[in-house]
Formats: sequence, structure tokens, C-alpha cells
Amino acid sequence: MHLPSVRLASYLNALIHAPIGAARMSAEVAARSITEPDVAHHVIDSDGRLGLDPLGAHPLESALPALRMIERDSWVLALPTPGALGALRGPRPLNEAALENGEAVIGVTAGIGLVPLRVGPAVQWRVLAAERPFTTLTPYDAERALNEVVLEAVSTLSDLQVAAGTRPRDDRSVRLAPGYPSRQLVTADRAARLLQAADIALADDGGSISVFEADQRAVILRRLRAAASDALCAAVSFPPRPESSTG
Repeated sequence: MHLPSVRLASYLNALIHAPIGAARMSAEVAARSITEPDVAHHVIDSDGRLGLDPLGAHPLESALPALRMIERDSWVLALPTPGALGALRGPRPLNEAALENGEAVIGVTAGIGLVPLRVGPAVQWRVLAAERPFTTLTPYDAERALNEVVLEAVSTLSDLQVAAGTRPRDDRSVRLAPGYPSRQLVTADRAARLLQAADIALADDGGSISVFEADQRAVILRRLRAAASDALCAAVSFPPRPESSTG
């Protein structure tokens, strides 16, 4: 699953919360890890909120130091859908851009958010004004909620005797920055796979033989998708702390 905001948020958090005694990750290494497998990432700072030339498109590597300086707390991942904005609190231009592109990264105290725009094999990050994001679920609570919905989905789909969907062809796992606790790495990977599977399953009726079956199937799949999205956002948005990092 290709979500550049997952990588950006996790590496920005890792740059802030490097373990005590560990070598600080360079902007070059972080930028390269965030960019892969894309060709290039650039940052567009149209309003000069990062102090960059508002008329230029800046390589991510050159913008990372400014992003690290402007936010000293943490960065939050948002994967909004209509009616479910997640951590997004506004203002309207940020919410609309994030909804249009399906993802965003918001600084907790910086007053900015970044929204990715795919341009062929590259990504442009737009810097926009942002209100302080809403607090997300903790990784533990989000994982527990996801487990409950998964069990409910299995039961519901079994009772309906309809297919959940086909296995995603792209089986690549999400990649978080070094330093995140192993449990959050596992949660992020599982949540991303379930999120992708739910999206694929919602594209058809799974062999439902009635409108009722199709509706019930869609309802539980949407709940599964929402829970997976919440779990992925929680795993990424709670940064690695020096005392809890396990690699």
C-alpha cells in the first residue's frame, strides 16, 4: 500500500524523538527513505510558512531541517474520508485538500499540515495552515477496536455467505521509521493490509444475491476500513520514545 504520508509522519517523528545516545538520522537518509519507491519528493511552501522560497519546489532533503525545527512535539497522520476527518481540525483549505488526496500529515504545535499530490512518479507536498489536530486513539485502543471489528466482520460475512474480497496483489508492507516499538510496527502493517483489502472488497458486491446482503456486506466492510484506518493512524502518530524504542 503506497501512502507517502505514513512514511513522512513516521520519519519526522523519528527525527524528533531519536533514542538517547543514538546517532541522529541525517536529512539525506530520512529523505531517501521517505521518497522510496518514488522518483522524487518536493515541498511547495507557497505561503512561506517554513521560511522557504514560496516560488520554488524544494527537494525534501532541503526542507526536512525546517520541518524538524518548526515542530518539536510530534506529527500526526490523517487518512480522512467524507464524514470522517480523523485528526483534522481545519481550517477548510487543509481539510478539503486532505480529503481530495486521502491523506495528510499535521504538526501538533506547528500550525501547519502537509498534503501529498502525486505527479506521475513523484510527489509534491503542499504546506498549508493547520489547527492543532484532534487527539487520536492510542495504539493499544485502536488495535483492540480493530480486533473487535475483524471478529465481527468474519462472523457477519460468514452468516451472509458472501465473499470478503480478493487478496490484494500488492502485498508490500508499510514501512515506518526506525525506533518505533515492535508492536506498533506490527499494528501498522496489519492495519494497512486490512485497509487495502477493504478498499478492494468494497469495489464489488462479493457475490451477494440480494440488495440486503450487499448492504450488510458494505456496512461491515466500511466499519473494517474505518477501524483499520484508525489503527494505522494511531500506530504512526504516537512517536517512538527513547525509553520505549525496541527497533
